[in-house]
Amino acid sequence: MNGAGSRRKGSGAERELAGCLHDLLGVRLRRNLSQARGGGFDLELEEGASGPIAEGLALLAIECKRYATITPASLAAWWSQACRQAEAAGKWPALCYRGDRAAWRCRLPLSAVRGDLFSIAWEDADLALDMGLAGLAALIREGGISPRKV
Repeated sequence: MNGAGSRRKGSGAERELAGCLHDLLGVRLRRNLSQARGGGFDLELEEGASGPIAEGLALLAIECKRYATITPASLAAWWSQACRQAEAAGKWPALCYRGDRAAWRCRLPLSAVRGDLFSIAWEDADLALDMGLAGLAALIREGGISPRKV
């Protein structure tokens, strides 16, 4: 796929993910249009979003990946990218990814869920949770994302 086609597919995936999260949580996310210039994460809260769910989403730097096939190597590279971007933003990384004919998945560091239990290098993929979007939505709805200690 050429550069323009790849960007189009990426922006479509970001809109799809934002729509899925809106359906689950009732809060709108928008594409972070400065991501290409600043190397930032993909989705951010719409201006004016408030309430406990918006506060939970604001703790996350959501990175979106949509590929035909997801390999362990590509997942590791994406996780590394998500962690770098989240660190720069002072947020938790939330890597959301989907392969063809598959449901969306999300990876969060364990310390995002139980910050009091883990004083670990949260970039370690072996110390992360992988779940479906319903699991991520449940964590956010129930206040299960810990504020990040910088």
